Amino acid sequence: MSEIQKLTSLSSNQLKLASEVLSNAFREDPVFSKLIPNDKERHKTLFKIFKFQIKYCLKHGVVLSTSNLKGISLWFPPKNAFISIWKSIKSGSLSLIFKIKWKNLHILRKNDDFCEDLHKKLVTTPHWYLSTIGIDPKHQGKGIGRRMLSFMINQIARDHKTIFLETNSKRNVIFYKHFGFRNLHKVLPPRPNTNHRSRIRCTIKKN
Repeated sequence: MSEIQKLTSLSSNQLKLASEVLSNAFREDPVFSKLIPNDKERHKTLFKIFKFQIKYCLKHGVVLSTSNLKGISLWFPPKNAFISIWKSIKSGSLSLIFKIKWKNLHILRKNDDFCEDLHKKLVTTPHWYLSTIGIDPKHQGKGIGRRMLSFMINQIARDHKTIFLETNSKRNVIFYKHFGFRNLHKVLPPRPNTNHRSRIRCTIKKN
């Protein structure tokens, strides 16, 4: 079993590995696949997005991982449950303009804005936000996600706070329900410039 640990810093090589793990974990995600259809382009874009998100979370949240970095989860405490534009800029978000194709960045930004607006409407009390949890595809099915989730739920339970998350997968909804999450809302956010709608499910856990 891989030991679960909280990360406070990552070397450049470790950051690269962690970003690769998350980009591989979400490579076939139904929403990302619709937003960025080209597989190679999607993987490259996700790698850069997750690299920024991990760096941001190291400063303003809790990065949880296995000792071998095969599983990563990003958690934000109540005071940082919503992304701060200023903190985001200080963490290097502006550099993404030069690293990611504008079309892809614009599409993902639209999707993020939609999700954050919904997040604010659905949860109005102090809460923890599970932004991302991903397992290296080669190591999925080994209970890594279950152990990471259990670890943080036990930690957060001491403060009697709610945990909020979003997922795009029916299988994940079932998985989270085993931990006491309930389906709070279903929505079909529109994909920019098309009539296609990608499914996203929002779930919430109340302590």
